[in-house]
Amino acid sequence: MQAKPGGEYNGGQPSSFSNAVWDVHVNLPQQAENASVSIAGDMIGLLRLWEAFIELDTWAGSFRIPAGQIGIGAAAGQFGPGVRLSEMTVSFEISMGRKERDALLTGEAGAGRYLLLSEPVGFGVTVSCGDQKMKPEDLQAIELALPLPDGLEPDRAINVLMLDRKGSVRLLPAGRISRKGRMMAAANGAGDGIFVLACKRGER
Repeated sequence: MQAKPGGEYNGGQPSSFSNAVWDVHVNLPQQAENASVSIAGDMIGLLRLWEAFIELDTWAGSFRIPAGQIGIGAAAGQFGPGVRLSEMTVSFEISMGRKERDALLTGEAGAGRYLLLSEPVGFGVTVSCGDQKMKPEDLQAIELALPLPDGLEPDRAINVLMLDRKGSVRLLPAGRISRKGRMMAAANGAGDGIFVLACKRGER
């Protein structure tokens, strides 16, 4: 596995039991706008057989994805006959910066219907083989958690606003959880895209 910047694998090899979690902790410095973690395709294949989850955890939020959702076997077929999983790499990208905020504010999400409560975080998955790259389709089972801003009213209704890579906006209901001493908003059913805590204007 390779990670940058500040990537760190933590947790050892998954057990043979189903639903094991393979934790990847990415130390994303606050001044950094992006980080990426790369895992070899044959390891993704093993994680799929174990029915394991991959969890990427940063100060900007955490993302948990079933290894089977990546579709590593189907991707191998698209890259050409005889391609082995060991020749492939799966990269997970986490980004925070002006590009993500501009994408949110210039589209449907910025039309005044929503009040943004946090900085946007981008998450994407890319499968590559040599100089060929592809994006997995139908990533709809990602669980995410974003840190709640300080001073947020405890009775405030919160959601996660998602802008997918096709430009569509979805509002995911979120619940409050405590994780590692931080209060966070957790939501299910996300794909890859840009995420931000939000509420509808006028909503409590």
